[in-house]
Amino acid sequence: MRHRRPEPPAEPLLSVRNLHVVTAQGRELVRDVSFELAAGGTLGIVGESGSGKSLTCRAILDVLPPGLNIASGSIRFGDVDLSRLDTASWKDLRGKALSAVFQDPGSYLNPSIPVGRQLVEAIRATLRLGRTAARDRALELLRQVGFEDASVVYRQYPFELSGGMAQRVLIAIAICAGPRLLIADEATTALDVTVQAEVLDLIDRLRRDQALTLILVSHDLAVVSQICEHVIVMRDGAIVDAGPTRSVLGNPQSAYTRSLIEDHAVHTIESACPTSVSGKRTPLLAVKGLHAGYGIRTVIEDVDLELAPGEILGLIGETGSGKTTLLRTILGLIPTASGTIELDGARIDGLKAGPLRELRRSGALQYVFQDPLRSLDPDLTIAASVTEGLHLRGETDGASIAQALGEALQAVGLDAALASRLPRHLSGGQRQRAVIARALALDPRVLLLDEPVSALDAVNRLHVLKLLRGLAQEKGIAQVFISHDLGSVAGIADRVAVLYRGRIVETGPADLVLANPSHPYTRRLLAAAPRLSAQRSEAPAVFTAH
Repeated sequence: MRHRRPEPPAEPLLSVRNLHVVTAQGRELVRDVSFELAAGGTLGIVGESGSGKSLTCRAILDVLPPGLNIASGSIRFGDVDLSRLDTASWKDLRGKALSAVFQDPGSYLNPSIPVGRQLVEAIRATLRLGRTAARDRALELLRQVGFEDASVVYRQYPFELSGGMAQRVLIAIAICAGPRLLIADEATTALDVTVQAEVLDLIDRLRRDQALTLILVSHDLAVVSQICEHVIVMRDGAIVDAGPTRSVLGNPQSAYTRSLIEDHAVHTIESACPTSVSGKRTPLLAVKGLHAGYGIRTVIEDVDLELAPGEILGLIGETGSGKTTLLRTILGLIPTASGTIELDGARIDGLKAGPLRELRRSGALQYVFQDPLRSLDPDLTIAASVTEGLHLRGETDGASIAQALGEALQAVGLDAALASRLPRHLSGGQRQRAVIARALALDPRVLLLDEPVSALDAVNRLHVLKLLRGLAQEKGIAQVFISHDLGSVAGIADRVAVLYRGRIVETGPADLVLANPSHPYTRRLLAAAPRLSAQRSEAPAVFTAH
């Protein structure tokens, strides 16, 4: 009987060997990273902020931030040594053979140019097509990434698109020249669960239809487990665990990987705890029959909600459901069309400029925005940012201000030594703590939190959630907590309100709503949430790490 000879191992499409990335001062940010990935493979790279995930991918694409350089190592794409290419050679390769989709589409799409024109420019730059052929290709790509009304989207500006739609446009730009390798760097991080599921399905479908090799960078283990056959876990610039997704998640070899899995398990939809705010309590914040919007467009319709001292209300819903509009209306940034907003029994809706300014200076209501880097003045130190509100309120006593700064930093667990640094010198988790410290310095009674953990890895997310829970329990600070991460909502919220097309369609204790939702929309949100799974199928001989 003739035995069939085993297939030889697949040749790597991408080979990274002993990669070291350093600062101008010689500090190593990526240390001795090596891996190989064959054509058609899917690789997830996970780790907390600052672990070197994105820098590894940017080194592959030769788009490292200024001041960073590859100190040693090699990167080969097929038979091409990428580390030796000049600028002209990269122009012929980047976008055609290697392409990328990054986290924030708003930073990569020009707000003043229609998306169709931007897509045409990318096509003409890489494929050298005429305008008519490029337009036809652009419409084809828009349909390919899921736009049935491609001709309408073609004429729209980026600010007219939702986050998920803008991300689809970026994907269309990334694949316009038919690349062999696609790097998706946190491409679904800021998206709600249903849009995230749609974008992940799109990336996976495009990978299969176009025989793409995929590297997916994410701080979310559940996302990686849904789509990637293999995974690398990074910490402090080095690989600490690697292998088939099934093996790494099912039998992690690194204590750090085990901690990531455990941290993920702490906040899942199934982990919601019974409410800690019991009995009937006088509401601190009460919203009744609220209608609000932009001009003649109504976004919030007939919204009622109450918030007791020390209570955390999780507000969930898809992009465009009105979550942020609701918080901005409560704060007075958007005028109410009708309805009332009361803080401790006093009406705060419809305030004139003077009383509204006094309300904001009092600090009773504080808003924590989604993007901490954009929320902080890049030219102010952390100390100056945290105490800015105290100065605006007219406080001049240096000792009192210094004490408030120290107490705020201590409350969020931020090292006092970081107070003299600028925001860009802090990690994402540290910046988010600084933003919360700025709010706490004014001794707030209500925190309005708009996606405060969406851009954080599992470790930093867990720290911030523990911080917020402690503020509610120890200081009695009431909170409205917006998040597309239903696991985070389950881990922190006493009650949940579900917002759909501007209306609250379901509300109740978090454990009951998330375990047994009554509204079809809530059930759809829960069904779309990614779950950590070690059952991802594997393709043999497509990946090795050294």
